[in-house]
Amino acid sequence: MTQVLNLDNEPEFQLGGPAYRLMQRLGLIRPGTPSLLRRFVAFVLLTWVPLLILALIEGKALGPTPLESLLLDFATYARFFLAIPLLFLSEVIVGPRLLKAGRQFLDGHFIREEELPAFAAAVARIRQRREALLPEVVMVVLAFLGAWFLAIESWTATGPALTWRSGGPESLLGLSLAGFWYYLVAVPLLQFFVSRWLWRLIIWTLFLFELSRLDLRLIATHPDRAAGLGFLGGAHLSLGIFPFAFSCVLSAHLAFQIYFGGAPIESFKLLFLVYLVVMVLLILGPLLIFTPKLARARRQGLREYSLLANDYNRAFHQKWVIGPPPDDEPLLGSGDIQSLADLGNSFGFIRDMKIFPFSQQQILQIAIVASLPGLPLIFLVMPVMELLNLLAGALL
Repeated sequence: MTQVLNLDNEPEFQLGGPAYRLMQRLGLIRPGTPSLLRRFVAFVLLTWVPLLILALIEGKALGPTPLESLLLDFATYARFFLAIPLLFLSEVIVGPRLLKAGRQFLDGHFIREEELPAFAAAVARIRQRREALLPEVVMVVLAFLGAWFLAIESWTATGPALTWRSGGPESLLGLSLAGFWYYLVAVPLLQFFVSRWLWRLIIWTLFLFELSRLDLRLIATHPDRAAGLGFLGGAHLSLGIFPFAFSCVLSAHLAFQIYFGGAPIESFKLLFLVYLVVMVLLILGPLLIFTPKLARARRQGLREYSLLANDYNRAFHQKWVIGPPPDDEPLLGSGDIQSLADLGNSFGFIRDMKIFPFSQQQILQIAIVASLPGLPLIFLVMPVMELLNLLAGALL
């Protein structure tokens, strides 16, 4: 019990892992601080700076065409100057929010006394999975493979074309020196940090799955309409930083194709729609683990309060309608009417209860956050004055 209650005194509960410890040994992370700026500078020196130097040597910094110019590649800026800082920043935003959400199962007395050891065991498994070396080794391998097969360029390209990553006819694999550094160092590092956070989300999902198997003390009449578990939806909103970061890269890449390649923005509608659906499912989907338990709590609550309402309504009807009512207790001001109304409100809370611990508003918030980086694309295909006139017409 004491071990469980002291979790929030361990600052590395959400920050550990083999890669984190390696960065500590290399001096990139100082004890007691997240060292966000230090890590970002080190990452840029290892990725962007070599790309720029190699591109300058090969004449690819500003090539004969926009596609052959590193300095005009919007997606490269988004990857190394937006996505990575946001991933590092997420450690001080997402980790504490999920930690507080985990603690609220205790503070809200959802865990029964006899199941505290099972809760402590689930927390211990979080640490074991976070500190495991094998998953991060697999991530490194997948990051190197993904750099060649899962990069945005490989599934949004409109056709073969020379880019700043392309080499001459005699070059190995048809890549320039900058292209080799891009695929062998820069993109694998980025994809490793992305997959590392996906692994953290899997760990958290497994933790929620273990909690869903416990006999939680849910409150069907809780005003959050989620039997008291509505705090999970709020905690998962912090995960919106990930679709925002990825959307920055995707939108920058599409902006390049629209602005320099003349690609019609309409051709990317399906891509954005699929992207939004996937992001919402990725962020809020793990909470659907509690759907069976919440549905059961709703059914049980409706049954119990229906029986209680039957008994109380019959007693109220017998006392005040069939009567005769008590002489010393006037109907006006009687607590019976207020109790009847309170019972009706409680039954209404249960009837309106959701079977998932998040709201439609939170779904919309995730979708909006994931869409924000794509809004500037509108300015590429619509003149500013025309857009302002359109907005003015909608408001007036």
